[in-house]
Amino acid sequence: MPSSSDPVPASGAAENEPLDVRAAAGYAVAVLALAAMGLVNQPFLRPDDPWSLGVSLPLMLVAAASTLWRRRAPAVTLAVGAPLVVAELLGGGQMSAYVLLFEALWCPVVHGRLRLAHVTTLAAAAVGGVLILAAGLLVRDLEALLGVSVVLSMVVLVPLLWGWEVRHHREARATAESLASLEHELAAERAALAVESERRRIAHDLHDVIAGHLSAVSLHTSLAAGLPDAASRERSLRTARDSSRAALRDLRSMIGVLTAEEGAAPTATLSWGSLGERLRGGLPGAEVRIDPALDAAAAGDAAAPGSPGIEPAAQAALLRIGAEAVTNAVRHGAAPASLTVALDGEDLLLALDNAIPPGAPEPRADGVGRTAITARAGAVGGEARSAPDPSTPTRWSVRARLPATGRIPA
Repeated sequence: MPSSSDPVPASGAAENEPLDVRAAAGYAVAVLALAAMGLVNQPFLRPDDPWSLGVSLPLMLVAAASTLWRRRAPAVTLAVGAPLVVAELLGGGQMSAYVLLFEALWCPVVHGRLRLAHVTTLAAAAVGGVLILAAGLLVRDLEALLGVSVVLSMVVLVPLLWGWEVRHHREARATAESLASLEHELAAERAALAVESERRRIAHDLHDVIAGHLSAVSLHTSLAAGLPDAASRERSLRTARDSSRAALRDLRSMIGVLTAEEGAAPTATLSWGSLGERLRGGLPGAEVRIDPALDAAAAGDAAAPGSPGIEPAAQAALLRIGAEAVTNAVRHGAAPASLTVALDGEDLLLALDNAIPPGAPEPRADGVGRTAITARAGAVGGEARSAPDPSTPTRWSVRARLPATGRIPA
């Protein structure tokens, strides 16, 4: 958006041209009308012998014609109109000279570049000061000198002050419109970021909860196909059926959250017991050690009330981290494996280790699972890492430490 200090664009110049033509015609009519009425003032330098109307009228008509460029090229109005008007004030005395002088000083300040506005102001102040000084040398009457000084000051200062006031208001309006436009853009960006954040949260929840159940379904159905014992096949298929039902319940819960009123929360069928069974089912012989306090708090529902002194948000975050770690271990890891979850003073600890199968590809550092583990820990003021064990590169290690109480960020 161009400011008032910028030149008028071509389209704006074309729109303003009819206005300038009408203004110039109006000033020409005013010059002729005032001359016909005989309204004159004493010229400052020749009060007893002003020049004739045959000299004054062409000067004023040329000055009126210079207003044809009052918006498109205000420098032309200043350079042509101002000297003619000043000459008329000094030697002729036509009243139309005061009107045209106002226009010659006002237009450059309002419609010109900032540099032109400054030059016009300084030049008008300098010329006005010189004229007042000259009047002081020529006029001996103190009262007359005071009257001349007041008239010259008003003729020069009023158009300049008014022009700067209009210019400042115009620039303030342009600035306000620009800020409003930026605010709308920022609001749109914030809305887009909020949508993206919600999409990522939903993606993490789907990955943490439903992906784990579906991994268990895939694992147990594949396992059942190769079991010779009918009882073992039935047990494996029953586990797959239970996992598929849990996945459906979680999916319905999340769909309900997306279609419900604001403030609803999903109820995922996660518990430390179910995670332990999932780990043992996928990696036989896995060791699972769950602190009884945490196991009771999270049994059957991630949204269960927290244990005394433990933030529910921290418990839910640790359970989600555990679900992601177990899912990754079952899908990509190998036995032996172990899972330990404990309350250590004011911290919640999670440790999961599993072997890395020979020839397994290096997991992506920016993968959804590893990113979700880090993000969920950071969201409650904790920290987590998921990477090969530094001491045993053939083992994958997940470590999480979350504050149990008092340090959850707002």
